Amino acid sequence: MRASQTSQRGMSLIEMMIACVVLMVGVLAMAALIPLAIGTNSKNRQQSNSTVIAQMLMEKILSVPPGAPTPTLADCTGASTTITASGSATGSGGTLLSSGDIDFSQTAGSSGDPTGYYMLYTACGSGGRQSTYDVRWNIKTPSPYAELVTVSARLKGSNNNPVLFSPSVTIRSMIGQGD
Repeated sequence: MRASQTSQRGMSLIEMMIACVVLMVGVLAMAALIPLAIGTNSKNRQQSNSTVIAQMLMEKILSVPPGAPTPTLADCTGASTTITASGSATGSGGTLLSSGDIDFSQTAGSSGDPTGYYMLYTACGSGGRQSTYDVRWNIKTPSPYAELVTVSARLKGSNNNPVLFSPSVTIRSMIGQGD
């Protein structure tokens, strides 16, 4: 009896080349995602910092009882900013957009963003790194018993290197009692 011959064969050269090309495309696609992930991580960190700074200022404004002295807020460099914590019926402070967010296109200190309603807050990080945030607020007093406070913050870029896609974070809160 003759043993049947089995036709065992390995991979052909073409099959090997196709497998290598598929693997290379996958590896390059994954490598392209790394800078995207780093950029997204940085953007999320800056937005988290903006949220913390806006919340800190909101709590400072809301903690001021009527007639109390004007509070100040100091950043990590020791720079202190006087915070205006009063408003008017039409709203005092930074100009609000139709969306309810602060208009950052206004020049700080102009009639659109009057003194006392904006600050540059510097947050210090490890290794001596510092990030400066543009923080602005608006206080509207629709009745003698209530205030609507809007605080927005965003990372401030330098003139030479503006921060692209630096979204602002806006926090709103209403305080007071019913009429």
